[in-house]
Amino acid sequence: MLGSQFSRPHGAAGKLAGWFMSKENEELNEWTLSFLNMKDNEHVLEVGFGPGSAIKQLLKSNQVKVLAIDPSEAMVETTIRRLGKLPFLEQVCIVHGEAALIEQFNLTFDKVYSINNVTYWKNPVETLRFLKQHMKPNGRIALTLCPHEKGATDDTTEVLSGQLTSMLQKSGFRNIEAFVKPTKPNDTVCAVAMS
Repeated sequence: MLGSQFSRPHGAAGKLAGWFMSKENEELNEWTLSFLNMKDNEHVLEVGFGPGSAIKQLLKSNQVKVLAIDPSEAMVETTIRRLGKLPFLEQVCIVHGEAALIEQFNLTFDKVYSINNVTYWKNPVETLRFLKQHMKPNGRIALTLCPHEKGATDDTTEVLSGQLTSMLQKSGFRNIEAFVKPTKPNDTVCAVAMS
């Protein structure tokens, strides 16, 4: 049950899982965003925003427009509440649903990121191909994962690094690099590429 709350949080337990994700991911959010070299007025997409802490961090220091999508209604509610009192709310659009819904917005993105979320995608390669189609030429994508499952080690992170790199290659991305950061409980990987 706890595992399902992290993949698709729901109800009160899901909001609690979101609080844990928020605390744990603060450092990873900053690290991931640092690879994207944000510029003012860019369009940014976050896939799987969880409790919205990366969006909040991003908007505090960047004049960008953000579309954020997550399949969890509990995380949508949490994020709207978290961002609702902040002055930059008009810069963000929060969407409840799967990544394919971005097609309805007729936007192309300069930057795309996802933190501890790719492992929950039904078909990661197809999703990445779809995302690439909605990115501007020379756009940047950053995918971050820190393995938490039982039995995971730093070796698991190395395997994930290879898998992320392979998925990005199969999806047509280029200039792919993988970076590893020492974190607890295991090292974290961020795979960065260009569209």
